[in-house]
This record gives sequence, C-alpha cells and structure tokens, in this order.
Amino acid sequence: MSVFRIEADEVVMGRNVVIEPGVSISGINGPMSRLVIGDNAYIGSDTKVRVPELQIGDYTRINNHTLIYGHKPVHIGHNGWFGQNVVLNATENLSIGNNCCVGAYSQLWTHFQFGDVMEGCRFNSVAPMALESDVWISGHCVVAPIVAHARSLALPGSIITATMEANRVYAGNPARDVTERVGPQFGPVSVEQKIAYLQQRLAEFFLAHPQYSRDAVGVRAGSQVVIPGHSMFDVLNRTYVKTASQTEFAFMHFLLPGAKFVPSA
Repeated sequence: MSVFRIEADEVVMGRNVVIEPGVSISGINGPMSRLVIGDNAYIGSDTKVRVPELQIGDYTRINNHTLIYGHKPVHIGHNGWFGQNVVLNATENLSIGNNCCVGAYSQLWTHFQFGDVMEGCRFNSVAPMALESDVWISGHCVVAPIVAHARSLALPGSIITATMEANRVYAGNPARDVTERVGPQFGPVSVEQKIAYLQQRLAEFFLAHPQYSRDAVGVRAGSQVVIPGHSMFDVLNRTYVKTASQTEFAFMHFLLPGAKFVPSA
C-alpha cells in the first residue's frame, strides 16, 4: 500500500490533517528546513513538493497531482483551494494569502527563463509573486510573476502578465481588465445582510447536525453579540475565536467555500 513521505528538519502539524497516499514532501536536494501544515488541511494524492520551506494555513485544500517546487519558500494562507494538477513555482518567493483559489491545471510562475542569454535571448527574468487575500485564479490559467491584489479574479484560460488590481476581473491572452463588462468579483454587502446569512447557515448546520453543541459557536458583529457562543464568528472582520472544538471544526467545513473566516490573533 502506498504511503506519503515527508523529509523536513522541522515539522509542525495541525489537528485533523489529511495527507493522501503518494504525497512526497522534501527540499530539492534533501530535507526541507521547515514544514508547517495548519488544522484541517488536506493534501491530495501524488502531490509533489520540493521547496526549502512550506507553510499551509488552516482548512487549505491542495488537490491531487499538484506540483510545488523551487529554491525559495512558499507560504499559503488559510482557506485556500488548489485544484488538481496545479503548478506552483518558487524560483523566487511565492506568497499566497488567505481565502485564495487556484483552479485545476493552472500554473503560477516566478521565472521566465530558458533561452540562451549568451546568444542574445531577451527573455530572462526572475521575480517574487504575491497573491493577496481572496484572489481567485480560475482553471487553466498561466500567471507570470506579478502581484494579484485582494479580491482580483482571473477568468478561465487567462494568461496573466501584469498586476491584477483589487476587485477587478481579468480575461484573455494576454489578460485584460473586463470588469466594466462583467462586474467585480465582490459587490457591496451590508452588516445586516452578513449577520442574516451567517444566522441562516448556523441554523441549517444545527438542523443537519443536531449532535453538535449549540453553545460552541456564536455570531457577532464587532462589539454586538448576535448569538452567544464559545467560538465567536465576527462578520465585521471575518475572524473567529479558535477553540478547536469538534463543533467548530464541523461548522467551518460546513461554511466553506461560501463564507471564509480566519483565526483571530
């Protein structure tokens, strides 16, 4: 029976982590220096990791046959989702924020290298890449070493070669801003609407899962307590008080991907 393999000088493993058979994690030429995997993270079968350092946040899902490789660290935030056969290159630093999605078969590159420089090839560059929070790279996209600002979206099949501005939508080869035609990824939502949404989801959760404790999870909006509970989910700053209860774990899974919260500091 196939098992997973980890070679790292330091391993910090969260609760309820799932690593499927065939996963191989190490540095390029030996053990990586540090591996950190958050609570309830998932790494799918036959994923290959070859970087000096990898950090993965809580509830992040990396699906099967993903390739993560390079000579620099890769940092991935909470609530990420990476489809099958994704390529994450770290020739330079690769930073991916909270609540980001990279769709199946998409590729993120921190270099553009191959041609013979001595013979005059003009295309030879290396640069770090950063995806800020709530960035969505759809399936079958190729992304050059850029900055994708918060809430930006690349539609399927896009070739991204320049900065993606906040809450703008891009499409095409090379990708262009099409927000005026399709609208932004995120529209305005009132605090009252956020509270109503989370209240409804919490009611649906306990209806479907009556075995869980109702006082384990609560809802607030800043200083306003809407539903009391040990683990308070704040709709204003999208954080929750992490208690590591089974109810909290189950509710987080129930919410995703429709609502995303990160642990409060």
